[in-house]
Amino acid sequence: MSLTPLQQSVLSALTAEWQTPVQIAERLPDASVNPTDVNQALKDLLREGLAQANPVVLGLYRLAIRGTDKGTEE
Repeated sequence: MSLTPLQQSVLSALTAEWQTPVQIAERLPDASVNPTDVNQALKDLLREGLAQANPVVLGLYRLAIRGTDKGTEE
């Protein structure tokens, strides 16, 4: 999968800790990024197995193990 610039930014903002889309958006270099755009990027990253959604608490996301590999490849 070829990542868009926003997807790359969201992937680099993800950590091993659970975060909300708002927290992720705050960590992005472009301050004008809307949390709704972050949600869409997260959905794409989830589909590719690069991000992980919390199965217990809705709306929390973190970096998946596969995402750490992808982040170091590019």
